[in-house]
Amino acid sequence: MRTIHWIISILLLALLLSACQPAQPTPTAPSSLTAAFAELSGEVGAKQADETDFIPAQIGGELAVNGQAQTGEDGRARLDLSSGTIVRVAPSSLFTLASNEPAEGGLFTKIKLELGRIFVILNGGSLDVENPAGVASVRGSYMMVEIDPVTKDVVIACLEGQCAAGGIQFTDGQKITFRFDTSTGKYRAPLIEDMTEEDFQQWSESVPESLPIIAQVKASLPEATATATATPTATPQPSSTSTDNSCFQLLQPTDGASLPASGLVTFEWEAMAGAAKYHVAFTSSSGAQTEVETTHTSLGVFIEIFPLAGTYSWEVTALDASEAVICTASASAFTKPASAAQDPQNPPEGSACTVESAQWTDPNAPCYCDPGASNNPSYCRVARPSKTPEPTSTPKPTSTPKPTNTPKPTRTPRPTNTPKPTPTPTYYPQ
Repeated sequence: MRTIHWIISILLLALLLSACQPAQPTPTAPSSLTAAFAELSGEVGAKQADETDFIPAQIGGELAVNGQAQTGEDGRARLDLSSGTIVRVAPSSLFTLASNEPAEGGLFTKIKLELGRIFVILNGGSLDVENPAGVASVRGSYMMVEIDPVTKDVVIACLEGQCAAGGIQFTDGQKITFRFDTSTGKYRAPLIEDMTEEDFQQWSESVPESLPIIAQVKASLPEATATATATPTATPQPSSTSTDNSCFQLLQPTDGASLPASGLVTFEWEAMAGAAKYHVAFTSSSGAQTEVETTHTSLGVFIEIFPLAGTYSWEVTALDASEAVICTASASAFTKPASAAQDPQNPPEGSACTVESAQWTDPNAPCYCDPGASNNPSYCRVARPSKTPEPTSTPKPTSTPKPTNTPKPTRTPRPTNTPKPTPTPTYYPQ
């Protein structure tokens, strides 16, 4: 009996000890992105993804993924994202929360600006802002994205940190402008320059968190470029190219350099006396050009914007304050292997990209493809038939007997898909 009582006592003691053990936490999935309204003034509306109408926003109210915030002409709002990031929304603006995913070093947040201006104060991780010109990325602290409601121009300012747009990197006190060309319906070559006094004033009036660093950033900018203008310019004419010793020279990469398939590459050149800015042109072996303008003597480029393998040339033209060409430095060349094909988002509408929507601007933006290239994502290959019906629908009545007589019509679709004679995007084509 004693043995039985002893065994029962041991079992009861074991049950009691197990009951006293702290409960193990149940693993939980990462919380979805939300944004809480922390400050409101004027007319501010909010709408969740499953709602059709905007309702007046309330302090403490939250937006879930795919929710939207909209401000009126006198409206301003501060939203605190669950990721720790702060978004300040200017008057007459509309933006959408898109996603929030775990990433190395924190969270990767994506929001979409539909209209107006937002200021982003990043607190850890990274953030992308989708806009009509592509995707603006911030890996530092402070970034502003603006869409002009009249001209459709897109301006992205990097007050502090590392920012990127269109495959181009810019940093403290710099901004990049994408000007919309109404004649083509596309964005022109971007212009990189230092922020102006007006830009800093916008920050000081709209983002009190930026006040401690504005003076520091302004002091670091060269006086000669602190008031640079963003006046759009025409592409310099090739006839102005100068190869004499009076023109400046390209410094790096050196002529004939072999560059990697991916990563950031810095292109640098000498300063030219009297130059207000520089027009940089990259040319592929097919003759397609990528153009960028900057007020600086260097340019950081994510080399993936040239996805195809081959030889590329680059040249820089110096322009004076009146937009006149001073001279063009002797061109230099580099080679690179093919970059890995990307499989980013499908186009917003439909399952394939068209010739008009294809772009090499940003791997994370929709329609990152070239219908005539060989290393495209799958949806870009689907775009080939979507382009073919236009020429085939008209000639079919007259060309029906031709395919039976000659094999040439069967080869017609391939040449029509080749974008070499007419680059698809305004810039970053291959």
